[in-house]
Amino acid sequence: MNTPRRALLATPALLLAPRLAAAQGGFPSRQMAVVVGVAPGGTADMAARILAQEFPRRFGDRYPVVVENRPGAATQIGTAYVARQPADGHTLLVAGAPFAINPGLFPNLPYDSARDFAPITLLVRNGLFLVVPASSPVRDLNGLLALARARNGVNVASAGNASMSHMAIELLASRSGVTLTHVPFRGSGLAMPALLGAQVDAMFENPSTALPHVREGRLRALAFTGAERSPAMPDVPTVAEAAGLPGYLALNFFGLWTRAGTPEPVLETLHAATVEVLAKPEVIARFTADGVETAPMPRAAFGEFVSEQMRVWAAVVRERNIQPG
Repeated sequence: MNTPRRALLATPALLLAPRLAAAQGGFPSRQMAVVVGVAPGGTADMAARILAQEFPRRFGDRYPVVVENRPGAATQIGTAYVARQPADGHTLLVAGAPFAINPGLFPNLPYDSARDFAPITLLVRNGLFLVVPASSPVRDLNGLLALARARNGVNVASAGNASMSHMAIELLASRSGVTLTHVPFRGSGLAMPALLGAQVDAMFENPSTALPHVREGRLRALAFTGAERSPAMPDVPTVAEAAGLPGYLALNFFGLWTRAGTPEPVLETLHAATVEVLAKPEVIARFTADGVETAPMPRAAFGEFVSEQMRVWAAVVRERNIQPG
């Protein structure tokens, strides 16, 4: 049975937990850091900065919380840094889909994703829109797949090798049996002009980037990679609906971790504080404006979600012979 989304948000008793745990356990006892494995800007960085702003208020304003951007190596640099920190909850990691993709892609990661980190909660998630230029003759997903069969392939852009936009391409190719030729760019900022100029046939893209172009008539949205239709564009079917591919799911997500071995009361304090922040109407509205859904989970459920994402993407990497970029 699905748990109602609001049931995952903070209850009045839960809202007191961070302050009580901090007072009783002496946490935090020094400055905290939220590490992000990407450059400033974007959803992960925004989530980290919201937490850094809100956490001190929930911990008695005794210590500041700073954001440290440590980009590079497909987020491995920032992730490995957190894996080396003391297991006391003072260094946190905001990471996304690469956290789940990298174990299947890189044989020698400088950390163990399953053993070196304690999951705290999912922060936000979003599906991707499959979009084509407005000038394209393709009107729906089945039309794109038919074109791919007729041409023996269509060119689909991505934000880079092993990005979620790339993985969505490979998953669709695997499930549909059609040829989708991956055209990687160094970020969606470079891929989008190529799509708008019809230099490529299609692209999977985040709502924050895709929807303005769709609403202004420059792109056409064919499908959405979430389990349900996007509230931002409910007339656009999911990939599963549009192509008859049950179970197709490609989610961009960002979650919060700290070092494995962190004491249980500290983990519970961090979880409760984070859920409280994500329940704030102004925080929900800020993410919703970018087409992103706040989605806190219990710690165990978040750990299971990430483990399943690791299994799914490792299988896609093997089947599609995806290599590190």
